[in-house]
Amino acid sequence: MNKATIIKQLQKKYPKMLIMADGNGWTENSPDCFSVSAEEPVMDSRGYDMFNYWTEDYKYYDLGVSTELVAFLEKNGWFAQWVNPGVIGIYKD
Repeated sequence: MNKATIIKQLQKKYPKMLIMADGNGWTENSPDCFSVSAEEPVMDSRGYDMFNYWTEDYKYYDLGVSTELVAFLEKNGWFAQWVNPGVIGIYKD
């Protein structure tokens, strides 16, 4: 799935998610990555925060990112990685 399509899917699935399609400067407008704010209160469909940098809950989070989001990204050829406690980078596999 290309960058524009994955962003549209995320916006549809999580309308409150703040997506910085141009990477807020640090991705240099790459077609293979973009960033998401981890500071906005976005919940997954189970009612858990989408991002929690400090959590040690490995049942609902994969390194602080909702397992629901991780599974969606992996299914579509992308992955999430922390840039800092307030920003998640989304990268093409």
